Amino acid sequence: MQVIKDIQRAWTLLGERKADTAYLPYWRQLVEMAALWGVRGIGPGYYLQARWWRPSVPFADKWAHTNRKEYNAFIDRWNARPYQKASQHKVVEKAVLQLLGVPTPEFIGFLHPDSGARADGSPLRGLDDLTRLCREMVGQKICFKLVEGYGGAGFSAFRIEAPNGEPVFVHPISGAATSIADWHAKAARDRDGYIVEHYLQQHEVLSNIHPNSVNTLRIWLYQARGEVKIAGAFLRVGRKGSLVDNTSSGGVFCPVDLATGVLRYAANAKNPLETMDSHPDTGGRIAGVQLPFWRECQDVAARAMQAFPHVNVAGVDVAIAVDGPKMIELNVRPDQIGCARIDLPLKQVDQWMRGG
Repeated sequence: MQVIKDIQRAWTLLGERKADTAYLPYWRQLVEMAALWGVRGIGPGYYLQARWWRPSVPFADKWAHTNRKEYNAFIDRWNARPYQKASQHKVVEKAVLQLLGVPTPEFIGFLHPDSGARADGSPLRGLDDLTRLCREMVGQKICFKLVEGYGGAGFSAFRIEAPNGEPVFVHPISGAATSIADWHAKAARDRDGYIVEHYLQQHEVLSNIHPNSVNTLRIWLYQARGEVKIAGAFLRVGRKGSLVDNTSSGGVFCPVDLATGVLRYAANAKNPLETMDSHPDTGGRIAGVQLPFWRECQDVAARAMQAFPHVNVAGVDVAIAVDGPKMIELNVRPDQIGCARIDLPLKQVDQWMRGG
């Protein structure tokens, strides 16, 4: 069974690092895993992801995390179901954010076969419209995002070049050229369409860690009675030249000290015990790095959540550009594993939101 192998691997690594890693006795870990699984429905996999072998985590906090059923009930209780979809369509989301002055990457248009349009209202529905747009943007870098995409799926970024007078898409890492017609033929299979934006130039502090992906903060926050609280945050960083930073695509996550905005370490989602001080591919320093515009990042996250009615819990993705934070997207049902990465006992949050 995979979970047994995961436990054995974690214990082996703990034993090898016992000189510099404090951890609960193995028997104590087993008792806690059994109790959490048997009574609370929180499995050993979550226990390992949360790094609950640490003596610094009270068992009461572990008990106050939620299982999958409780998590979904928590989200539906505080984020009204009829409103959840509003932030999941990227065009709708961007329109709301821009209307209320929340900074986002610059919008170019919505590519859709029936209702596509550029920011100036001109059509952006087919190959001819897309080619016309690209002729106007030679020398610039743009990106395409599925309006209903998740986990970096469907994301593309290109420089627009015209070596022979006609624009082509050039991959920013490999330099491979793709004709606009070829890209559009594949993209047209997704009938929901794409949002088109200017590619965001991230702050050099983030580029120094991994320059090929736009590395974004996932900030968890919640609100009640007019008060917004930041629950935790981690930076997601791409790997091996990837354009996306999602941990589901192989990226690493880096917990942030909320008081200072300093990165604590990096970890691989597949094995969170193996923490790193530097990026495994680029060597860029991570541990101890001060995030720029940290206070402004928190403010943007709070404003983004407050922009959507009847949304009181969110995982907000924020990029840090050269001139400050930009809102990327808001998740009304963020991956539950994020609670493990930021030591967030949701039952305690639920109690506070109820006024307890």
